Amino acid sequence: MPIKVLLVDDHRIVRQGVRAFLHTLADIQVIAEADSGAAAVAAVEDHQPDVVLMDLEMPGDLDGIAATRQIRKRRPETQVIVVTSHHQDEYIFPAVRAGAISYLLKDVEPDELAAAIRKAAQGEAVLDSRVASRIVQELQGLRKEDVNPFTELSEREFDVLRLIAAGKSNAEIAETLVIGESTVKTHIGNILKKLHLDDRTQAAVYAWQEGIVRRGQSHKRD
Repeated sequence: MPIKVLLVDDHRIVRQGVRAFLHTLADIQVIAEADSGAAAVAAVEDHQPDVVLMDLEMPGDLDGIAATRQIRKRRPETQVIVVTSHHQDEYIFPAVRAGAISYLLKDVEPDELAAAIRKAAQGEAVLDSRVASRIVQELQGLRKEDVNPFTELSEREFDVLRLIAAGKSNAEIAETLVIGESTVKTHIGNILKKLHLDDRTQAAVYAWQEGIVRRGQSHKRD
């Protein structure tokens, strides 16, 4: 059976170009298109694709990252490949945390895109080389052996750090913890200062490395 693909991009000409190329491949079938995050989530429910090609910046309340998170939660068997023009940290790490299996840039060669779709259908990841290098740099550079977050952070700061690592925005953190966004920003500033980190992306990677997210799922602190 061909791999069923959903195209998600708010530019019709982009969808048409990708569809035209994929139509030439016998083992890949475009079954639907969507021009927004909300439409993408609905299309996954209706068509149950194997793979979604997801743009990140789209109109409406649901961007590509939020749509990816909802799709992966509602239908884990559907894999999401991000295809975007953005390779900055503020896009890469939230997209990966949201559940995207692969992250490609829009200058990807057609054959490489097809190969990524085939790999995603088998549960295998593909990262653009520029994206992979950023992830490696973060993982190699953020080990802070001299700081113990379980003693340095307050209970609430610990909660905020776990939510950052889960890919939550400041607004989502505020809603989850029933606090103001300004308070969230204050907590984040304290976290970065105490852990000697530069930004929330580093905080997220640090949390993964230290097992904070995994540990936090069973109990709050040691």
